[in-house]
Amino acid sequence: MAGLTLAYKIEHEQKLGAFVDFTIYERQDDVGGTWLANRYPGLTCDVPIHIYTLPWCPKHDWSSFMAPGPEIRQYIRDASEKFDLVKFVRFNSKVISATWNDDVGRWDLEIQRNGEIIYDSCEVLVGAVGTQNTPFEPQIPGLSKFQGKFVHTGDWDDGLDCKDKRIAVIGNGSSGIQCFGALQKEAKSIVHYIRGPTWISMNYLAQFTKDGSNFAYSPKEKESFKDPTALLAYRQRLESLANGIFKNLVFQDTCQDVKKEFRASVEKLMKERLASHPELHGRLIPQYEPWCRRLTPGDDYLAAIQQPNAKLVDTPIESVTSTGLRTADGHTEEFDIIIAATGFVNSRVVPWTMTGLHGQTLASLWKDDVDGYLSVCAPSMPNYFSIGCGPNYTIANGSVLSSFGFVSDYVLKWARKIATEDIRSIVPRDDVIKQYNIYLQEVLRRTAWNGDCKSWYRKGRTNQYRTGITAIYPGSLMHFRSMLEEIRGEDFDIKYRSPNRFRFYGNGLTDLDMTDGADLAFYLQDTFRKENMLAPWWSSEDRNTLAGAGDRPGTTATSPQPDKQIQDGKHTSQPIVWSPVSLAPHPPGTPDHLSGNQMQAENQPSSLRDDL
Repeated sequence: MAGLTLAYKIEHEQKLGAFVDFTIYERQDDVGGTWLANRYPGLTCDVPIHIYTLPWCPKHDWSSFMAPGPEIRQYIRDASEKFDLVKFVRFNSKVISATWNDDVGRWDLEIQRNGEIIYDSCEVLVGAVGTQNTPFEPQIPGLSKFQGKFVHTGDWDDGLDCKDKRIAVIGNGSSGIQCFGALQKEAKSIVHYIRGPTWISMNYLAQFTKDGSNFAYSPKEKESFKDPTALLAYRQRLESLANGIFKNLVFQDTCQDVKKEFRASVEKLMKERLASHPELHGRLIPQYEPWCRRLTPGDDYLAAIQQPNAKLVDTPIESVTSTGLRTADGHTEEFDIIIAATGFVNSRVVPWTMTGLHGQTLASLWKDDVDGYLSVCAPSMPNYFSIGCGPNYTIANGSVLSSFGFVSDYVLKWARKIATEDIRSIVPRDDVIKQYNIYLQEVLRRTAWNGDCKSWYRKGRTNQYRTGITAIYPGSLMHFRSMLEEIRGEDFDIKYRSPNRFRFYGNGLTDLDMTDGADLAFYLQDTFRKENMLAPWWSSEDRNTLAGAGDRPGTTATSPQPDKQIQDGKHTSQPIVWSPVSLAPHPPGTPDHLSGNQMQAENQPSSLRDDL
């Protein structure tokens, strides 16, 4: 959805088609991104759907507060078709490599499409591949020996029949919780293998729900959202509260009472839902604080894990046998289906070979430390920007789809500058990247994400100043937006296509200057304010002076009549009219034929006068 947001900005919002030739290379056969790749049973948006809606394409008739995956998939198709964005997309096109050619200031691309290799090039390259695109398969000995069906939630087999099957689910992130809850109802038996407990919370923004659980919107509610004003107000209330999560629940220096209350409410909810099996409290309720890892709303899960056909196993898996799984305590269980709900490869490196300045690859630069610039730019990668897939992005700081718009605006500011100012390349300075990441890590230390838990947010090195957190931005969404409002050109090395960077100035005239009849004072409309007009300035003493003003060369004056000077609060007299030959009133003794600029030149030394 990041790429579609950029396309919408270019085509409709900013209308940049005159100087932006835009193409999206998409490796899948349709739009949808992660919602096309993920199709497992129970797939549901884990935030309220009205804040997981493209800001430029609202939808009034979502089925439920937390919408199901198939509905989101269709919504993305509908939005693409409504705004004719598919015309920019080349499907079944996998980028193999991108190599920077510094001599010409372009990226050379190698693309695999339908089994063939094609080539393209571009001045500006944008990575919008997301981070949830390459399934991470568990590294368990013997996996290849399993004679049953092995499937990953990120690469689901739509033909898989789970009814009355013996099923194992590995992992208790969002996909594991949702998948387990959905399959328990039809499985013969189902076992959940987890490494440790996780917080199973009420739904995000539960105050907008009836009982903290997901719910279907009523026909009356959907009808009310047909009013754009009502829909916008509802979305703003939701998104405003969601954008306050960082201050209220993540940043350690603020809102301590709110954090304590939130933890107590989630723990109370879990204990209530596990009331019939109190022995599960210690195995499912974490000791670390909420938000150390992503919260997982799961309306069905806690009920499902207590059913007769369900079981929880928190003993480590030792190996896979031909018929099932063996745990470290020696126990073996047989299964027909093993489901890996183990997430995706957590890498900020794009899934193609990317070679920038001096032959440096992004993979080698980020081998140990994933240091980027505002999650948007990368070291030694000129004219490259990322939307949503760079290091330390706002993936849990508020509305992620709104953040796509903020970054797109930033990218297009640079694109406009590069295109109009004859710039060959821009790249963030190494010293700036270093300083930025020192700052970033200092703030991350003061967040719940730096707590004592295992999280995919933390995949980097840890040392005296590094927290290891590479996935998430250390601030609120409002903070991120403010950081992107200016392009901060001082943070970049900029190279021009000409030895003189001012060549783009041209001949001193603009297109507007060359347009017959154009308004060359349009800018006054931006500054004029009726309420700023001064009150009438003339007084009775002025009238005698004004009466004689007509004797001055090139001037006329009309003295207002005493009884008609002001009528109903408005002036009825005519204003003073100066001779049209002048730009300003003539000083005494000035020849009538001189304009304001000419008068200034006459009073300057001859050398300066010649220049003028």
